[in-house]
Amino acid sequence: MNKSTLPAMLAALLFPLSGAAADFTSVRPCARANAMGTAFSTVGGDACAVFYNPANLTTLSNLEVRLETGRRLAPGAPEGEVSLAYIRPVPDAENKVAGLGYYSVRQKGGLGTDSMAFSLGNRTTIKYLQKPVYYGMGVKIMSLSGLEKNHLGLGVEGGVQLENTSGLRTAIVLSDALFGIGKSLMTFTLGNSYRIKNTLLLADLRARGSQSEFFLGAEHSMFNGLLQARAGKGIALAGGDYLALGVGINTLPWTIDLAWSLPWGGYNKFAGYYGVNVGYRFGSPTFSEKLVGDAARQAEALRVQIDDLRAQRANLESSIATYRVNKSMIETDVTMLQGRMRELETNIKELQVQALEALYKKENPKVVKAYIPPPPERWPRLHKAAAGETLRSIAGKYYGNPSLWERIYQANEKNVSKGLPVEGAVLTIPAPPSANQ
Repeated sequence: MNKSTLPAMLAALLFPLSGAAADFTSVRPCARANAMGTAFSTVGGDACAVFYNPANLTTLSNLEVRLETGRRLAPGAPEGEVSLAYIRPVPDAENKVAGLGYYSVRQKGGLGTDSMAFSLGNRTTIKYLQKPVYYGMGVKIMSLSGLEKNHLGLGVEGGVQLENTSGLRTAIVLSDALFGIGKSLMTFTLGNSYRIKNTLLLADLRARGSQSEFFLGAEHSMFNGLLQARAGKGIALAGGDYLALGVGINTLPWTIDLAWSLPWGGYNKFAGYYGVNVGYRFGSPTFSEKLVGDAARQAEALRVQIDDLRAQRANLESSIATYRVNKSMIETDVTMLQGRMRELETNIKELQVQALEALYKKENPKVVKAYIPPPPERWPRLHKAAAGETLRSIAGKYYGNPSLWERIYQANEKNVSKGLPVEGAVLTIPAPPSANQ
């Protein structure tokens, strides 16, 4: 290679055209993030958040330092890289965490890049949201080194993250908004992650100008979080495709992460990587203490659940007893209502019969006979005297008044002997006084 080709090589590496191989400014640090395909914008609890999304800094509560070293495959010659992340909660400021991140890449021939980010993360709770909102921003300085010309840029970065109660997290990140580099490196990232028990699934869509990249990642925790198995895949529409694998060892306060990735196009293609990350978390409980503490918390949670279940059982038994009493009362009421219903049915039937009778009488009225007065009584009448009869008894029989016996006497003097009617004589009974009037 002659000297005339070096500037062209530098330009191709640092400032590629659309569709060319990715440059140093597109690679990202940290072994854990690279093991998950750099789909890291929604991952919390890791100091490398200073490189991916400053909003996640507030998920850390201890002073922490992480150092990474690795090798990355690149056209022409492999490049070496190193990164340092320093995280510190802001004293006397709740939820605020500051971070410092340094990342350096070097390739044979004097090509390389250095960047330093100063970020601050915070969180707040918005009314009507059940989960907090994470946000952060920072300042970034980047220098690009070439054979003939160096560039120094200054810019800002920022991000926000939301999560819901089901475990879904969504992040929006603006990074590399730099001035002075010679071209726009502004990058937008839309990330999502979802946790299913001990497995975390991640997906990031990253866009810079006309170049778009899609990253998939997964992390599975084992042995109470002691080990993590990781895998990821990068699909760069204007860069290289690769498959990444990694493992993490979480022996707090120490953490160790290993990662290795292989490009689809072959080992000598761009995007291959292998590296190691070592971190120390100051003031953090050891893994055994954390394990015991987690077990104690789980036991306490189980005890609370048992107490809750017992209380629910007592409430349920009380509800059952109340239900039985109410059931008995309801059954009594139902029996009474059924009796009343039967009575009403009987009354209804009687009313129906009466209605039918009334309708029949209305349709078939009775013929009213004309009143025929009885024939007038005929006087005088004849009466044959019987033994033992007297004029008074005969007057009482025909007149209804024994005192009218004299009227009978006057009409039958010849048939009266010694004040008594002759037995067998036929007496003439004259009309009563009212009949003569």
